[in-house]
Order: sequence, then C-alpha cells, then structure tokens
Amino acid sequence: MALTKLSLFLYTLILASGIILFFSSCIKNSSNLEVLPVENYLQKPDDFLGNSYLLRAQIVDQIKWEKNLGRVLAVRMNDSDIRLPIFVPEAVTDNLHVGQRYEFEATIEQGGLIYVEALYKY
Repeated sequence: MALTKLSLFLYTLILASGIILFFSSCIKNSSNLEVLPVENYLQKPDDFLGNSYLLRAQIVDQIKWEKNLGRVLAVRMNDSDIRLPIFVPEAVTDNLHVGQRYEFEATIEQGGLIYVEALYKY
C-alpha cells in the first residue's frame, strides 16, 4: 500500500513538472535581447547597424502608413521622455493604437532605421 502511494505521488510529481516545463517553454522570453541603449544610439546610430535590440515603449503617434508596406510610428521609451521613430512592416503589424505599450524586437538598419521584426503587447 505504501509503495502504491509513493508511486502515485512520484507519477503526479513527474506529470506536474512536465506540464510546468511545457508551459514555461511556450511563454515568450525576450530576455536574450539587449535593451537598446537609447542615448548612445541617438549620438551615433551607425554604430548599431545590424544589431538587434529590445525596445519597451508606448506608441505616441502614427507618423505614416502605406498600404502593403507598413507604418512609421513615434514611440516613447518606458521611463523616459525620449521619442523614437520606428518602422513596423505590414507583415508584423497588429492593430496598433496610440497609447498601447509594446516590447518591440528590432534591428538597426541602414541610416539608423529601427526596423521592427516582432512585437508583443503588454
């Protein structure tokens, strides 16, 4: 009887661990990207060409939208009054609205363009 209870307990523990592991791997973890050092970027954007960064920001304004191309948005970085223009291609675009907060995964392209590759609302 004691062996059966122990077996049932171990089985339940293994099953619970598997479920936790599965769901934790499904959750988006953007911690592998460095947060864009905004002040340094503003001084010399070409130093960041080809690099990928995480931006935590709030949408302030939609500057331009072009069908089949995407949008240029003005975003304000969290904990800062610094506003940056970013390009969000149509393939990545969600229903974006002024005031929404996102984590943007972006690459710095030619001319210092912040090109969004993925975005996650929070």
